[in-house]
Amino acid sequence: MNAASSKLTDSKRAQILSGARTMFMEHGFASTSVEKIAKAAGVSKGTIYNYFASKEILFVALITGECGGEAQLPEAAQLMAAPVENVLTQFGTQCLSGLLQEDQQRLFRIVLAEVMQFPQLGQLIESTGPALSMGVLTEYLTRLNQAGKLDIPQPKLAAEQFMAMCDAGIIRRMQLSVGNPSQAEIDLQVTSAVKLFMNGYAP
Repeated sequence: MNAASSKLTDSKRAQILSGARTMFMEHGFASTSVEKIAKAAGVSKGTIYNYFASKEILFVALITGECGGEAQLPEAAQLMAAPVENVLTQFGTQCLSGLLQEDQQRLFRIVLAEVMQFPQLGQLIESTGPALSMGVLTEYLTRLNQAGKLDIPQPKLAAEQFMAMCDAGIIRRMQLSVGNPSQAEIDLQVTSAVKLFMNGYAP
């Protein structure tokens, strides 16, 4: 594929995602059909299926794209040279910062509203986003344990504990429409989580 074709492909994909975003925001997941997305995007259904095998996969691509899930994840080995506090702060902040965006908040609530009826949607989102990030964090914590920098006998559990401390009620409040986080709140909670984690797993 030459450079011009690649650009056209990227542009068409973005066009489809833009139309999908509009329809999902207005109608939710269940009430949005591929036909509606095609009309909003100004493309044919066939064109959509050339890029996305199903409505579910299209929705997941939108979710992961909005929250940075499509960005290249770092290798755990590459993170070992940086201070542990900096790496953990980056993980926690990136995980929560997407929730500051209004569109991301709305998509988040759509997911919450739909996953009970469409569990495969939640499974797709988990496997293509959070699970990948948690895998990198788990591997990183494993390496820290092996290097003796921290004492972490169960890295997978520790990774979940760390992210739960960073959250510290933010997602619950969003689920209940009590309030949305500010950047200052996220920064405070992540800083506190890093301190607690480092102290709790000190060698």
